[in-house]
Formats: sequence, structure tokens, C-alpha cells
Amino acid sequence: MIKLYGAPLSPYYNKVKIALMEKGVKFEEVLMRPSQDLEVLEKSPMGKIPFVDINGHALSESTAIIEWLEDAYPTATLLPPTPNGRAHAREMMLMIDLYLAPACTPVVRHRLFNTPLDDAGRQTARTAILRALTALARLAQYGPWLAGEQFSFADVSAAAVFPVVKFAGRELGEDLLTSLPGSDIYLTQLVTRESIRRTWAEREAAINLILEPKV
Repeated sequence: MIKLYGAPLSPYYNKVKIALMEKGVKFEEVLMRPSQDLEVLEKSPMGKIPFVDINGHALSESTAIIEWLEDAYPTATLLPPTPNGRAHAREMMLMIDLYLAPACTPVVRHRLFNTPLDDAGRQTARTAILRALTALARLAQYGPWLAGEQFSFADVSAAAVFPVVKFAGRELGEDLLTSLPGSDIYLTQLVTRESIRRTWAEREAAINLILEPKV
């Protein structure tokens, strides 16, 4: 059985988790934080989450993991059938992972862990988030999924990261996703999938556990 290491606060962990459920693969979650312990570095060389243990074979980096899943379980595919369609889905996935998610990080860490964030930092984060959303809007097809008719890697990443954008927006005082045309209908489409409903609920529970008043 595959073991998935990480935590539901991580969008990259949730990305892999959604992909596993969409593939119908049995897996066990092992909750942990990033770590520089030698035991962790042997499985995740940067000490980051998520990583997986596949019957003794360790693999880190969320995109590498879901590409492995696509190769190992090709029947329930998460990529369109054509080369151009597959590249398009990967392009949007990378845009979400490399630009949108990191732009939210300073705001999220400030809200959850009270790390410093001044007004200039807020504005920098807001600008970066809106830039990434504007770029994504140029590629989104909504057919009904981001890359067209088929639920794909692009949607897996969007489902993992869009709640983070919503969370950051609440801290910044605005719904940043409104800058992405069609996002309201798309979010309604995402929540029809059990994998996403479950992942969102477990992420929300983890956030509430951190934010609830300590007695």
C-alpha cells in the first residue's frame, strides 16, 4: 500500500491526495511536518512534504508523484488524450503550483502562525496572486474543466490551491478569485467530486484546530 506523508495544510499534499483518490488507489496517510531529520531526508531529499513510500520505494515532489500515478494507473487517466491537451493541462498545473500557491504563502503563514507581514508584504502578495490568476485566466477553457472536457492535472492543482487563495483573500480583505472569470461556476463544479469534498473538509478541520482559541 502507498503511504502518503505530509499534512492537509499543504496544497501540494492535497494535490497528491486528490490524485490518489481520483485514481481509486488505496493509500495510508502519515501526518508529519517538513523535517531535516536524516530518516526523512532519505525519503524526501529536501525534507519537504509531501512524499510517498510505494512498497519501499520513496518518491518526493508532488508533480513527480502524480506523474508516477498516471504511469502506474493509466486507466483512470488524469490527462487529456491528445499531446497538445496533455501539455496544456500540465502547463496550467505548473502555473498554479509555481506561481499561484507560493504567492499566497506569506499571507497564509501570517494568518496561521503569526509570522511577520507588513503592509508592503501584503501588497506584494496581492499583486503576485492577481498576476498568477490573470495568467491562468488566459489559459482556462472551462469545458467544463480547466483543460477542456476531462478532469485533469490542472484541476487537481486548482482544487488544492484555490482554497488557499480564498483563505489568503479573507486575510487581505477581498475575494481574490473573483479576478478569475468563471471561477464561481468552476468551484461549484469542483465540489461535485468526492475526492475534493473530502480533501477540503479535512483541510478546513486542520485550519480550525490551529485557529481555535487555546484555553
